[in-house]
Amino acid sequence: MAAAASSLSVTLAQAIAYLIRPLILTYPAATVIRLQLVLEANLTAFFAPTWVPKEPLRGSGRRCLTFSPTCLPPRAVYAACLASGIQWFDWIAALGGREFDLFVDPGCISVRFGKGTKLITVWSEELMAEAASIAQLTLPIQLSSYSAKSKTLAQQLLENDPAEDEELFAMIADEVSAPTWMTPVVDRFPPPARSDSPLSAISTDSCSSYRSSDSSSCFSTTTASTFSSISDKSSSKLSRRERARQARVFVDTSKTDVTPYDGGKTTVLTGGVMLGAAPSKGKSGSSAPVWRRV
Repeated sequence: MAAAASSLSVTLAQAIAYLIRPLILTYPAATVIRLQLVLEANLTAFFAPTWVPKEPLRGSGRRCLTFSPTCLPPRAVYAACLASGIQWFDWIAALGGREFDLFVDPGCISVRFGKGTKLITVWSEELMAEAASIAQLTLPIQLSSYSAKSKTLAQQLLENDPAEDEELFAMIADEVSAPTWMTPVVDRFPPPARSDSPLSAISTDSCSSYRSSDSSSCFSTTTASTFSSISDKSSSKLSRRERARQARVFVDTSKTDVTPYDGGKTTVLTGGVMLGAAPSKGKSGSSAPVWRRV
């Protein structure tokens, strides 16, 4: 008896939901809920005498409800309309405005539009069982996809880090074993380039003069010519005051002593530069010229 009542309440709830679903858009929710409660009470009393779950087709003709836009519905449904304040012709218009038969059997609800047409299953326990099994199979997949989507960007990057690390270390190992950035190696450093400045010319001429036997005369000639050429080139760029000052500088060419040093000889003048004009030979030797070391 309890199983029959449970089966009746479940099946009847699906049938009532099918009938009142179109009214949700046109009537207040409170009115629709009141209609649902009255329909459950009236139809339960109407179906209970012929409800046998083990024999679903037994008494099926008595559980057939016919709805038409040209006449009133069955007494149990019409009483619910009066109790909830819903107009039947508005309800049938919301249901499509055409005649149909509703069969409410244990474990199955079907609809037939017009006499002699094929029954259309609206709800059944078999369909619900199949849907539940499909849902159980697809639920883990949906949960896994949802969990993958719900992960933050940091979590997704952390999952991908190990693979990227292995890739990076493999690239480093290949580069170390066979590097492409080898630096060229030479046996000795290349000789430095010699500049063509006047000072380098002076030093070259001076070194060559030491190797020759006539070092004193070569040094004097080369030095004098070099300084004269440098003075000629730079005199054009000097101011009048500088040119006048240089004109009074006297170089004593008689001082040709060579001071030796470790590694060679150098031509260092031991004399000095006298400021002013050269002393005249007619004067007595008592007045010694004033020398200033450069």
